[in-house]
Amino acid sequence: MAPIDIAGTGGNSRIDSDRRAAGTRSDESRDTAKETAAPAVLGDDRVELTDTATRLSALADDVRAANGVDLEKVEAIRQRIADGEYEIDAGQIADALIRQEQELG
Repeated sequence: MAPIDIAGTGGNSRIDSDRRAAGTRSDESRDTAKETAAPAVLGDDRVELTDTATRLSALADDVRAANGVDLEKVEAIRQRIADGEYEIDAGQIADALIRQEQELG
């Protein structure tokens, strides 16, 4: 094996040719990787939604179609809270949460 010319004045052409060959092989493997990364068949993709996702999508559509907030009802509730007349029924809230969970589950 010939000594390596660390001064860069020439010499050891074998090392240079080996480096060029390695660079060429690297470029070829990179091009091959790009070709294999492309899908072989186009147009066969398919999406299936779960029942829950379908229901959530329908609920989102309902919310978008809703008329908005009933400002009169909000103001009436706000006034009842301010007057100390608004009562919270924890059982009714719990029942509603359970129903909602059952519908989503």
